Amino acid sequence: MVPQIVLDNMDILTTQGEAKKFTATMSTPDKKASQKIGFRLRNLLKLPKAHKWCIYEWFYSNIDKPLFEGDNDFCVCLKESFPNLKTRKLTRVEWGKIRRLMGKPRRCSSAFFEEERSALKQKRQKIRLLQQRKVADLSQFKDLPDEIPLPLVIGTKVTARLRGVHDGLFTGQIEAVDTYNATYRVTFDRAGLGTHTIPDYEVLSNEPHETMPIAAFGQKQRPSRFFMTPPRLHYPPLLPAPTTDNDPLLGQSPWRSKISGSDTETLGGFPVEFLIQVTRLSKILMIKKEHIKKLREMNTEAEKLKSYSMPIGIEFQRGYATIVLELEQLNKDLNKVLHKVQQYCYELAPDQGLQPADQPTDMRRRCEEEAQEIVRHANSSTGQPCVENKNLTDLISRLTAILLQIKCLAEGGDLNSFEFKSLTDSLNDIKSTIDASNISCFQNNVEIHVAHIQSGLSQMGNLHAFAANNTNRD
Repeated sequence: MVPQIVLDNMDILTTQGEAKKFTATMSTPDKKASQKIGFRLRNLLKLPKAHKWCIYEWFYSNIDKPLFEGDNDFCVCLKESFPNLKTRKLTRVEWGKIRRLMGKPRRCSSAFFEEERSALKQKRQKIRLLQQRKVADLSQFKDLPDEIPLPLVIGTKVTARLRGVHDGLFTGQIEAVDTYNATYRVTFDRAGLGTHTIPDYEVLSNEPHETMPIAAFGQKQRPSRFFMTPPRLHYPPLLPAPTTDNDPLLGQSPWRSKISGSDTETLGGFPVEFLIQVTRLSKILMIKKEHIKKLREMNTEAEKLKSYSMPIGIEFQRGYATIVLELEQLNKDLNKVLHKVQQYCYELAPDQGLQPADQPTDMRRRCEEEAQEIVRHANSSTGQPCVENKNLTDLISRLTAILLQIKCLAEGGDLNSFEFKSLTDSLNDIKSTIDASNISCFQNNVEIHVAHIQSGLSQMGNLHAFAANNTNRD
């Protein structure tokens, strides 16, 4: 049956046919005819049914793209039933014979649609489990495509389906990710739309989406490190904890009298000091978000001035530098607060029924022990030591431990800033034992390459803001 939309707009199709005949006889297309077709097509797409038809036909979210753009059910069934069939150029009679052997498919029944929806939900959930690296056995994921899309990150420009009063597709930016409910918090570009929570199956990245082979998700998985932090370290007394008296959020709170106690007091089942640190973390992130927004606007303005060959004023440069310096200080404060928050998370993990993973210091110790064994075995493989100087063998062992740490980080996949901190600490320990005349050589041949590897491992560069050291410092 022909859709009603096509019947109501048959004149557009007729006009398209006439335009094709016209362009066949002319060397250049008729601009007026093209504009007329475009005007009628635009009116067609304004119809609610036509608009929804375009969404259903061409809009596929990142999580659905590999599921719908792969082989259809007929191709899959053809491969399973006739694995030796290498050609697809068959006659109508031959295709009819194959279809009879495959049986009559059940289409458009309520049971069929329910079964298809259930299968789609299961596949989506499997992809989410792979994205979150909560899978150790891939035997139950054979029905998925070979390439699995990676989850979208904060700041990604997307096109999302907004339902309700403003039903349609709109562009925006991801502001938050909720893996528990499989949703994204999207702030839309169009004024008046605001920020909404959108399911992941209705969000499409405007940039080419990255994928990973499904086999890679089953290689040397390790537990999540959300609750993993290094041992609790006490900051020097020169850095006292900020008071809450002048805090606009905590200072006016009716709970102010209850949160000024010791570390042993709790509120809602959580330590009061932990809740204070979480509040500080939220406020710092909010301020940093505003600074980044200003920086983005200034970058746009600078590009505009550069495109018009106009000079950038001193006031503009001074304001830009001020924002950069403030961001640097915010990153330092954020690192301290994050450190404290994750320390509490590590302590609270057993109370929540979670088993914290090994700490980065343990990983570093294991890598150093393995490196010493490797160097010792290689040094004595010929029966007598190839390198007799103990300082040299120690240096070789430590450099080998660096390589092993990088290997562990690359294979683990779930990275955090404290693991990079342990790698940086190892570099600093080696650097402190090297003679001053060799520092420059160490920086040029070791430290800078490790920094490049760190940048590649962190992909989006999210962890550099929290790094405690950099390669430019002596």
